[in-house]
Amino acid sequence: MLRLGKWMPLQMALCGALLCGALLGTAQSKKKPKPAPPPPAAEEMATEGIAGQLDAAACLAVLETNKAQLKKCYEDVSSRLRFLSGHVELKMFIGTDGKAKRIITQKSNLGAYEVEHCLLTTLGGISYPPAKGGLGEITYPMDFAAMVPSTPMGREQASEQLDKEKKKLLSCAAKAKKPKGNERFAAIEAVKMTGYVAPGGQVASVGFSSPKDPLDEAVTACLDSKARSLKLPDPLGKIVKFEYPLGAAADGE
Repeated sequence: MLRLGKWMPLQMALCGALLCGALLGTAQSKKKPKPAPPPPAAEEMATEGIAGQLDAAACLAVLETNKAQLKKCYEDVSSRLRFLSGHVELKMFIGTDGKAKRIITQKSNLGAYEVEHCLLTTLGGISYPPAKGGLGEITYPMDFAAMVPSTPMGREQASEQLDKEKKKLLSCAAKAKKPKGNERFAAIEAVKMTGYVAPGGQVASVGFSSPKDPLDEAVTACLDSKARSLKLPDPLGKIVKFEYPLGAAADGE
């Protein structure tokens, strides 16, 4: 793993880390060589047989020149929603033309779809150093600190409140677009939702992540709209933060 430095704005700590895949030769042994392992399954080949090489220093320079835009994604929203905080980790697959072919929000507990979408759009529009030998992988983690604290909601409490709304949220699967070519999108059951409940019980903000595949924009936009229309138990003067995996089994299912 190659670390790409660190910079600390006023309410946000943003650190970049770069993972550049490399094709590695197999070490020679004096012993009788072992039989070659069987080829991976076709599904695995789509994600594991694509390792290329990227220039770490050049990638760092490109990301550094765009850090102000990434910072703005957060600040534009946190000026209104001062309780937003959390960790976001985006994985980008860079092609031999220097373009991001796929971006995965593999981790996020920020709870702000508006910020996450802006980060995806910004990183997706950057020209990177071309990868050599296949797709190169960049993992870019960011940490954001809130101006106003929130109180975490327990997992059981979150499930108790949101299982009742699960069917409404899962109906967003109907918005999924049909993949083209080698496109892959996360199933809605693989999505984790993070959000905040404001005084009065209104869901003030939500965000989404999925560890293996990109999110379908139409599905996440639908989830954002439906989740923010929910009215949950009043947290009585506090901002409460919850995490809820949409694949979690609801009571009675």
